[in-house]
Order: sequence, then structure tokens, then C-alpha cells
Amino acid sequence: MEMGDEVDQSGRTAAAAVTRWPTERKECAQTSEKRAKSTNQSQSPPVMASSSSSARVTNNKAAAAAASVSVSAATTAPPPAAPPATSSSASTSVSASSAANPPATAPAPPAVTLSDLIGQQLKQLNPDELLYKDELQLVLHLTPVQRRKLSRDLEDVVGDVGASTSAAAAEAAAPLSRPENADEDDDLIGAVGGLGISSSTATKEPLLDFRPHVLKWFQHLRHQTGHFKSEEESRRLREAGNDSYRKERHPLKASDLFTEAIFLAPARNTLAAALAHANRSLVLFDCGLYAESYDDCLCALDLGYPEEYLPLIKLRQAACALKLRNFALCEEHLHELLHIELNQVFEARTHELWHQCEVLKVERFEMAVQTGDDLDTNDSRAFEIAWLDNSSSLHTTRSLARNALIFESEAVAMVPSGNCRVCDYCGITQFIPFPCIYCSNRLVVYCSRSCRFKHAAIHAVECFGHQIELFESFGEVFGMPRLLQLALRMLITGLPELLGHCRKKPTLSKLWSAINGGLQERQDIAYSAVLRLERLREEQRPTDTVIALALSAHILAIYLSKCTTFFEQLERSLPTASRMSSAEWELLCAALLMRHMGQLRHRSLTACRSFVLPADPHVFSPLNEFQLWSAPMRLQEGHLHLLAGEVAVVSYAVFPETLSLCRHSCSSTICAKFSGRKVTALALLDLPAGSGIYNCFAGGNFQQMPREERCQQLQERGIRCHCNACQLSHADDQFHKFHRYRCDNPKCMEIFTPNALPHAPNLRWWLSEEYTQPECNGAELILCPHCGEAQKLEWFWAFTTSLIDCELIEERCKLYAAIERADNQLMDLHECKVALARLLLEQCLMVHREGATVLDDWEFNKLGSILRSVLPGVMAQYGGQSIEYVKYFAYFWDVMALSNYKCNDRELMQMLNALEFIADEFKDIFINYYEDYIAPKFAEESYGSVVDTQV
Repeated sequence: MEMGDEVDQSGRTAAAAVTRWPTERKECAQTSEKRAKSTNQSQSPPVMASSSSSARVTNNKAAAAAASVSVSAATTAPPPAAPPATSSSASTSVSASSAANPPATAPAPPAVTLSDLIGQQLKQLNPDELLYKDELQLVLHLTPVQRRKLSRDLEDVVGDVGASTSAAAAEAAAPLSRPENADEDDDLIGAVGGLGISSSTATKEPLLDFRPHVLKWFQHLRHQTGHFKSEEESRRLREAGNDSYRKERHPLKASDLFTEAIFLAPARNTLAAALAHANRSLVLFDCGLYAESYDDCLCALDLGYPEEYLPLIKLRQAACALKLRNFALCEEHLHELLHIELNQVFEARTHELWHQCEVLKVERFEMAVQTGDDLDTNDSRAFEIAWLDNSSSLHTTRSLARNALIFESEAVAMVPSGNCRVCDYCGITQFIPFPCIYCSNRLVVYCSRSCRFKHAAIHAVECFGHQIELFESFGEVFGMPRLLQLALRMLITGLPELLGHCRKKPTLSKLWSAINGGLQERQDIAYSAVLRLERLREEQRPTDTVIALALSAHILAIYLSKCTTFFEQLERSLPTASRMSSAEWELLCAALLMRHMGQLRHRSLTACRSFVLPADPHVFSPLNEFQLWSAPMRLQEGHLHLLAGEVAVVSYAVFPETLSLCRHSCSSTICAKFSGRKVTALALLDLPAGSGIYNCFAGGNFQQMPREERCQQLQERGIRCHCNACQLSHADDQFHKFHRYRCDNPKCMEIFTPNALPHAPNLRWWLSEEYTQPECNGAELILCPHCGEAQKLEWFWAFTTSLIDCELIEERCKLYAAIERADNQLMDLHECKVALARLLLEQCLMVHREGATVLDDWEFNKLGSILRSVLPGVMAQYGGQSIEYVKYFAYFWDVMALSNYKCNDRELMQMLNALEFIADEFKDIFINYYEDYIAPKFAEESYGSVVDTQV
């Protein structure tokens, strides 16, 4: 390696401590336990228990109110039974021995938590006093001036916080940027987002104001955030990467190890990160990832790469620029090398690169490019927006054929969901990560320095929030904490632009009136399109959920005021003579955050789905991901189903001028393809001119969910559906055709659809542990409505039993027999057939891949026939333009790649055409897989140019 790093023969790798982002409610005790465990792994100082494991408010009314708060379903998980005892300052239960020998001093009071803050505020409110007409008026009702003093209950929880105004001010003035080492007290002032909290000197807040408790909560988050960065662990991983690259000759594995070393490198000593970036740049260059290698070189230089090794980096930069055909940049780096004293080897390499650059410049020629005049294009927009009574709808402007492009747009704001690694700016999932060195988690990564630079203005506001894990902490109360961060991004992205168009000196009331009036109608301001979005309409008297969201908006506004320079940026956006107080900015931002939350709770929140690896998303290399690849963007044979076997929400986005303006219908007329932060809407059927453009905002359409469940989901988003699919007298017939059984009673044999099952949503009982545990064998799970007999489901229990010992040929034969018996009871397109086929192929491909047994052509043909028989059911339920269809035929392609099994021309063309509806990065991987393993197995005259002509 270029640095001559010492080699650790043990090759020990350290798993970095991670913080799982809760996309849904998770047990808070598990989060705290995970933090403590990961901290011990990284050999960092012990941390406090999670704030969510602190004592809860004992008042029944407050506890019930806090527990009822949720964004999606207004329900929350029960609090943990007992907090972990991992910190001296956390609340712990008294053991029997300590009870016998009581300590001299009482234990420290537990720290305040978010549920405490919100619960106590809800307890103090009188709903009759909270009549409001807009968000600003509601926020004004919740401001400290309008509030009564908090009860002593919260004082008991917080301890001595607020014992005096000076004490509260002293706490507020304490810096919040957490030092990485326990013996270092100085904070990261001046780092990106690393700002301290300072108390306001303009006016004194009331003694028991909401703000000091919020600041105390921020302090608690700072101290309890787990430390996982360690210079020693970073060095060990870097040495393991050296061994992998030198001895094992496995560059992809080495790249993963160097990436882990970058994540673990502490921010206070950037040399470890610089060395890891430099080492990774060499590996990426050998892999042909020249742009990423060049970025790594720049990162190494920015982080203090030693000057004595500067020629190594400059040579690699010049080589990368030459590979990228950027001759001017290559010559620039070569000129820099000529001004450095070089040894004979480096000097020879410099002259060699210079010669190559001159040769390529001479050979360069302009390629013939087809111009726009030679193409048959139609640049007219295919849709138009119609507004009626503040309600929007999209209509086609011309007739469109099936699969035709309707619109394409980029998200105005986007946040990763936490289910996989996502570039925080462009939204792609397959990339070499470039993290923020200051953030204390793995959530903020970028695919390039360019994306990191473009996102710098937003991340500068959010960085400190990530350092104290502020956004994760909202998962303690809300079912979808990402909604709050997305609302924050909508605000910090658009408000500075909006204020730049204010010409007169505004006051808070005038600015709010302008935002609701003339500024909202401006077509030249991107943020105006966001302000025009419809929002969830609430009653004049707010519910506990609305109040909790308003309090959270207030907390975020306090964060913007005390932990960032965002309000200073807003001041610079206004005319010179205009000045607003920090309290006024807090009110304005809290009101706008409330508006954005209402918009996201209605139709504006878009869940972007894509493929994810089925593992902990915060571990960089789930399932040893490097083992999937033979080269960048090229998978090993038989590994496609591991990459595409799971579909999940990878990000949440807002498309204010396209997707958010569509009307709802349970029979959507568009197929939305998400690729990064871009959405492409394609027509699912032929659309005449002037027809409405409809999107399904429920979790599934009329073929994937029963009407009652769809209506419940839509009602929570303030949507009433009147589509044709919901108006039919037998609205669930299309859904039931995927859940029809033939009674296994020989005297009955009638075909039926079971009644609703209490523990199985959407009748998918095979996904519920309530029905699939071994003790359920023989239980009355499904009853025939004709004869009243309980279905024995012997084929299912035989299947689940044999699946455990799938490496044995005898058990696999039992599996094939169980599948055949299931065909006698599961009718036509039954969804359970698809689930069983997938489980069968997943296990059989695993034992074949791991070498436990080797499947022969007979078994591969058997597996191919089983999956081929269920693919029409997937197409019927989800459509051939769906990501679900691609997910299932990925297993089929692995079978074809590993054996001589083939499909016919029509089926293959259907599969290739379906790739147009998945993210571009995954489309390229599928095409490469087809070219490497599928196409060679077919006749050249039949399939030689199918990709070039059809996809």
C-alpha cells in the first residue's frame, strides 16, 4: 500500500456501532440496549441510557395523551418495562442489595424525554382555549407567553432544571456539540453544524418555560448519544483492508473495509480518515471507479494527508483524470508534480502519464451525434394542472398510449427512510459512500463529493441534529419520525428563497399574510408550489396528535434558533432595514413546519420504493455484500435474487408540481418509477386527451388490499375515495380472486374465500406468526363457509417442516410434493402459491450457493417450472410494469443462469421490458446480468441484440 501501513496479522474487523432509525415504532429499550452494546464493541466510553428508557410521566391523563400520538395511525407501542442500567446518570432500579444498604445520597433524577415534554404540555392544555383558524394561531396558543406554569410533575422528572432563571440560562448556554472523547470538553464550534447553544439575552423567558426543558432535552441527547468512532478501530480496519488487497487479492472486500475505517475515523484527528480515503482510492482505481477514486484523493488531501506522501496522491489524481478523459485536469496535476522533488520512480511515472496524455489528445476526435432535428420528438407537455376550490387535479393534454411518458420531475425535498444506504442528496442506493465526518451515525452519506457539496446548505442546518440523533429521537412518540425531518427540509430549502422576493420591511403578521396570499401564487418561486399543496384538514379544536405535532414543530424551531445559524441566513435574505426577533422567526418557522406536516399527512408524502438487501441497513456491508459482486455493477452467477429479493421504501420525497397534485383512485392510471430523487410517471393504459391522471395513495390498489383497509388508510390521510373500484357492489371480488380455496373436505370441495382473519392483514395468514407457529398445526385457522369444516392445510405444515432441512434431497422432494398438493387447494392465482415458491427457491439457491449440496439440472428444471407457473399471478396482481414482478423473476433468472432451463421468447421480452420500470441503477445491473449469464445460453440469432432493440 502507498502508506506502508503496518499489517495486523489477526485481520480483526470491528463492527461499528450503529443507531437504527425507526421507520415504525420500535421498543425504546431495544434501542438503548443496542447503543450500549455497540459502544462496548467500539471501545468507547460508556454512554447514558436512551432518553426513551427514562421514567414516564405518572399522570394517567398525560400518559394516555402522549401514548395516543402518532402520525400514521395515532397509536404507539407500549413503553419498555424497565430501563437498562448502562449509565451512572441514567435512571436505574434499586436492587435488593442496595435496598438493604441504602446509599448516603439519593439517585440522580431521570432526564426529561420527548414523551415527557409532550405529555406534560398536553396535560396543561384546555382544548376549549385552542380554537384556531391557521397554523400560526395554533402555535401562538402554545407559546410560553400564553401558557400557565407547568406542574410540579415535570419538575420531578427534570430534577432541578428551572429551579431558577439563572440556572436555566446556564444550562442553555452550555455547548451542545458532543466531544468524542470523555476527557475532551471543547466542542466542535466552527464545524459543519457543530454549533453551541447560547441563551437569548434580549428578553428573559418565564421560569418554567417550555424552551429550557427543550434545551435540557438537547443536552441529554448530546450526552447519551453513543460513541462508535475510534482511531484504533479505524487503524485495525485499514490494516485488514491492506491484507485483503495484498494477500487475498479481493479489491471489493478491501474497499468495504476501508469504508468502515472511514466511518470509524474520529473527527478530531482526521489523519485516520485521510489514510483510509487514500487507501480506498487505490482500490477504486483498480476497480475502474475513477471518479470515486479521484474524490477519495481530494478527501485525503482535505483531511490532512501527510505531505511526504503527496506525490502518491497527485499521481493517482492525474491517472484518474486521464482515464476520465479530462486532459486539462491531468496536465494540471502533472504540472504540480513537476514542482515537487521526486525520486526516479515517480519522475518516470510522471513522464509516462504526460506522454499518454499527449497521445490521447492527438487521437481525440469528435463523434457524430444525432441532432434534435433528426429525431421525431414532441416537446409539448402531456399534462396540465386544474385548480378548483383550492383542490388540484392533473389532466392529459393529448391522447397517450400505454407505457407512454406522462411527466418526469425531481423531488423538491427528500429524506432517506433508514431502510438502506441512500445518497442524502441524489437518492441513489448503489454507490461508494462519502460520509460527513462530523455526524455520529451512518445515516448521512453521499455518492460523491459533488452531491455532498450540493447538499451542504441543508446539511449545515441538520448536522448537529444528526450528531445528537435528534431526528431519531422523534421515533419515541411518532410512528413516522421521518415526516418531521422532511417537513424541516421543505422549510430550510424554500424559505430563504421566498424571503429574497420580499421588497418591503415585513412584520410577522404581514409576512404570514403574504405567504398565504401573493407569495403563494408566484410561479417564479419554487417554494410557492410547496405552499400551494393541499393539507390535511383538521377540526377547529385540535386533537392530541395535532397538538403533539405543533409542539414538535416548536421544538424544531427552537433547534433552528439555538443550534444553527439558520435565522441569521433568513435575516440576510430580507432587506437591510428589516429585522425580526428570534421569537418571531421561531413562530414563523413553527407555523410553516405545521403546514408542511399537514401537507405530508395528506397527499404530498411519497414513499419511494426500491430494492434493499435483507439485513441491518446501517451496517455498511450487509450479508458481506462484497461477495455478491464479480466487478462493479456486475453480480456473481446466481446472486441476483439476493440483490432484488426485498422491496422496501428507501426514501420519502415531495413532488409538489406533479405526483402530489394527482387525484386518488384505487385503480391508478399511472405507474410511478422512482430513480434516485426523480419520479417518472408512465401510463398504465391508453388515455384519451383530457382524461384525469390518477394515483393510488393507499398502501395497495383494489387487487392488493380489501376496500375496508384501503378506506381506513385513506381516511387517516384525509382522502375520501369515490373511484369505480370502490363503488362496485362486490368491490373486493378482484382482491378475493387471489385468495380462493377449494375445501379439503372430500364431501364438500366447494370453492370459497375465507372471512377476515383477526391476526392476518389482507388474508395473508402465511405471513403472520399467529398462524404459522408449530403449535398451530391442526388449529382451526381457516373455516369453509359452506360445510363449516376447518381446513387441515397438511401441505403447508409438511412444507414448513421440510424447509428446515432443505440441504437433504429427501426433504427437497417433500417440498416439491407439498407444492403440488397445494395446487389442489389454492385456486388459480392464489397469492400463497407465490409465497411458497419464493421460499422454496430462496432456500434451495442458498444451499446450492453455500455448497451444502449441489442441485442438478432436474432440480433446477423443477424449480424453474414452479416459479414459472406463479409468475402470471404476480403479473395479474401487481402488473408487468411493477417492481414486484421484477423481484420475482430475479429468482427465475438465477435458475436460468445456473442451469440449462430456459423460458420462451415472449416471457423473456416481458421481463426485459419490465426493467424500464425500476431505478436506473438497478436496470443497469439487470442488463449486465442478462448479458453475462442469460443471453449466452440462448441461440445467438434469437437473442443476440434483444437488449439493443427493445430496452
